[in-house]
Amino acid sequence: MPCIIRERVDGISLDEFLPKRKDLKVIIECPKCGNIRQSNSYDVLIKNSTLCIKCCNNKPKKGYGYRKSSKYRQSMSESLKNSKAYKDSTHKRAKAIKEYWKENRGGFELSEIYTEWELYKKLVYKIMEINYKKYKKIINPKKLKRGKKRYHIDHRFSVLEGFKNNILPYIISHPFNLEMKYYKDNLSKDCKCSITKKQLMEGVHGT
Repeated sequence: MPCIIRERVDGISLDEFLPKRKDLKVIIECPKCGNIRQSNSYDVLIKNSTLCIKCCNNKPKKGYGYRKSSKYRQSMSESLKNSKAYKDSTHKRAKAIKEYWKENRGGFELSEIYTEWELYKKLVYKIMEINYKKYKKIINPKKLKRGKKRYHIDHRFSVLEGFKNNILPYIISHPFNLEMKYYKDNLSKDCKCSITKKQLMEGVHGT
């Protein structure tokens, strides 16, 4: 059963494309027992942390989310320990694990269960990295250091708005739409746009 995100703690109405942030507090309902608790959108949407502590198979470790149960680890081990691929090489072992998870997903590849929004983001960021390496002198002329708490590559016209407006991924990841921004400024900007759709199109097709 899917987790129910009831509301945002800050009182703002829920958006269909809820940003995945650790500082965005939401009220969620446990899909198993109906217990209501506070979490954040990052854990709910990325880590899929939906069950309350009471519904987990084991006690949580302080400072961390609940650990994988011993039953889970045992079933994982038994399904792989007799596999020839598990004993042969690291490569074959990784392949065996991949096939194990594919079987658990009902025979689907991970890419086949992505939503349209997730596929769009994945493609945008892949093109962005290619363009950054190719046009690094244009996007980052001051040679600012990238990092989680350093500088980020920001999309002037946001990825979310690009998805909502049906703008092709290669346009959203065009060097004209990319700029370096300090991580605090980038996080505070969130999904807002610093240029309009018209300016984006003029900049991309005019360069």
